[in-house]
Amino acid sequence: MKFGVRLAVQGEMGAKGQGWDYTREMALEAEDIGFDSVWLPDHVINAHMSKRTPMLENWTVLCALAALTKKVHFGGHTFNNSLRHPALMAKMASTFDVMFGGRLIYSQGSAWFRDETKGYGLPWDEHDDRVARLRESLIIAKRMWTEPDVTFKGRFYEVEGAILEPKPVQQPHIPIWVPGDSEATRNLVAELGDWWLTYSKPPEIIQSWSEDMLRRSGGRKIPMAISTVCLAGLSTEDVTRWSHLYAEERKHRFATPPTPEDVLAENLWGSVEDCVARIRAWEAAGVSHLIIQPIPPLDGMRFFAREIMPALAETSAVVN
Repeated sequence: MKFGVRLAVQGEMGAKGQGWDYTREMALEAEDIGFDSVWLPDHVINAHMSKRTPMLENWTVLCALAALTKKVHFGGHTFNNSLRHPALMAKMASTFDVMFGGRLIYSQGSAWFRDETKGYGLPWDEHDDRVARLRESLIIAKRMWTEPDVTFKGRFYEVEGAILEPKPVQQPHIPIWVPGDSEATRNLVAELGDWWLTYSKPPEIIQSWSEDMLRRSGGRKIPMAISTVCLAGLSTEDVTRWSHLYAEERKHRFATPPTPEDVLAENLWGSVEDCVARIRAWEAAGVSHLIIQPIPPLDGMRFFAREIMPALAETSAVVN
């Protein structure tokens, strides 16, 4: 099991700060205390607080963080397909991969924040069309990373004789992580995904999803990663308070807004022993990369690394 952490860069989830200084502190410490990956939301307008609350541009920040670190991998949580042409995005990703030693995870999503997309004058489609647009983007990126020149004409995008040099460090190409759990997205994962990334659910649901994906992919085993809210080590009172905060911040994010009860049923909280048991259950269901969204961000990240990661290592040693 590998572990990642989502940076709280919008002032959300109880962060005491926001912007570059807070982001840098959290990312550098994540590497120092043993996380494998760092994840950054990709928005140009704040998606969880007031729209006027400052929000730094994703790729600018990722490049700065990568220059300050040595080994941690970087992914978008998730990269926003609405914001950049796929050929340019493929070029940016390859450049990043070359500059920083093959440390990019290409986790590109179909986008969900209509106000942001429309506000910046970019095309907005209904859900399944956004997934179809993402499919073309991923095809273009993969071909540009692996072929000498690319011509593609689709419903949404066209490129003609596109050349991408240098190619990525990671071979045969940068791993493609497809996020989401809708019907259209699952089909896209089965077709083009090297990894499937989704929000956490109870282990029995993750198990059923893993089995479903194996059927959709024709038996191809696609590694699974989940992103989970982490309320580990907090008092019952604090867990209740933070679960209400998270639900409030995300009420506009999903078609069916989450309740505090949903937050607790689907995510990670309780004692170290409870958290280890749930992570092991997720692992048994097929999860091999766990991304935490710690609340409060810095303290929660530190607790996970200090208490839960060693406890997981101990249980592994006992099993082996």
